[in-house]
Amino acid sequence: MDNIEKVDETYDLNSINAYCLSIRISPDGFSFCIADKQQEKIVAFKQLQYAKRPIGSEELAEAVYQLIIKEKHLPKEPAKVNVIYVTPNFALVPTSLLLPEKAKEILALTHVVDDLDEIHFSQTNIEDSTLVFSIPSAIVSKIKSIYPAAKLMPQVTPFLSRLQQDHHDHACFVGVHINESFFDLSIFSNGKLLLLNAFTYESPSDVLYHIANALNAFQHSEVMISLAGATEERLAIIPALKKFYSNTINDPYIGNFTLSYKIEDRIQAQFANLFYSATCE
Repeated sequence: MDNIEKVDETYDLNSINAYCLSIRISPDGFSFCIADKQQEKIVAFKQLQYAKRPIGSEELAEAVYQLIIKEKHLPKEPAKVNVIYVTPNFALVPTSLLLPEKAKEILALTHVVDDLDEIHFSQTNIEDSTLVFSIPSAIVSKIKSIYPAAKLMPQVTPFLSRLQQDHHDHACFVGVHINESFFDLSIFSNGKLLLLNAFTYESPSDVLYHIANALNAFQHSEVMISLAGATEERLAIIPALKKFYSNTINDPYIGNFTLSYKIEDRIQAQFANLFYSATCE
């Protein structure tokens, strides 16, 4: 991705406790957006490349740290900080059955969890459900050294929240968010979550295969697919999906805050999770 900078003329980084900051950390780049509490408006967005491609969590943590301390547009004293860590290493677990001390063992059954990874929890709007996810301790340490009160979450937390507004109206509603090397897939039927998982891909045909395979298991004939994502491949995926599922939409940001006129629709769709997580609630 190229570097992108969109800053509204109303933004004043020196205002104290006026802004909510949302950060996205991924191997493909570092991005953030800033929401104005009073205006209920996203007033700034930036996507930045690392000086060199990070190899491993230690390099990624240091690269993120350097970008944050050198970034001139970050608010001096944000009212709230949300940090999205993009990872396929998550599991949705019934809250009533969750034993925190066993969470790492549960996640390790289906994902590769490093010894230096920390296990964190993120609440969802799905009844009796908690997201368990892993994040390298080096990243947690660097973030907390700058923003001690930062709230950490995987990208599927805002992903599920965005879809909450739409899925009740359809017999089968599919949410897809394309990340750099994997995509998140959720399937709802009449408001009930049937599937939440991450799948690796190398081409648009891989995405189509996994979606079709998952839908075949539930045998729904009428399907609505909402697609967003952070890679250019999403542009090729949309026509491929529409050949088989005509009700496929390129999903822009949906949330309670408006966005600065400087933030185009394509950026809204690519970074929908980031924008959604910037709410100051």
